[in-house]
Amino acid sequence: MEDSIFFKRHSWRSYRPDPVPKEKLDRILEIVRWSPSCNNNQPWKFVFVSDPAQKEKFGEALSRGNLWALKAPILIAVCSRPQDDYNREDDPVQYYQFGCGLAVMSLLLAAVQEGLMGHPMAGYDAPKLKAALGIPPEYHVICIISLGFEGP
Repeated sequence: MEDSIFFKRHSWRSYRPDPVPKEKLDRILEIVRWSPSCNNNQPWKFVFVSDPAQKEKFGEALSRGNLWALKAPILIAVCSRPQDDYNREDDPVQYYQFGCGLAVMSLLLAAVQEGLMGHPMAGYDAPKLKAALGIPPEYHVICIISLGFEGP
């Protein structure tokens, strides 16, 4: 059981600069697509950023304590909007946030399976990040993730 991806997953702050092959990202996203969500509405949107100029803009929205994440080959903004939720008039719960959490964990575990490491974070300025990445105003940034090959 010690070799389970659940025990291998951790949140390092050091990445190798190697780019992540598209095939690995495709397999990770296929696993994320199978994440559970209320009524299978899949309310999540992932904005992947690997371009250096875009990463610099992304970095302007990070808290000082998360600037280390800019060394990751990929930064991800996890977004959703309330209107993508499974809504019932008699149920005030906002399930879209829960669904995004499930998708994030699927992404993190799939990353381990692909030999990568992902680090979820909450330290960012959401309005700045949305402006930098062109995320429409009705979307909420649920969290951000750094992704890449584990460094020393």
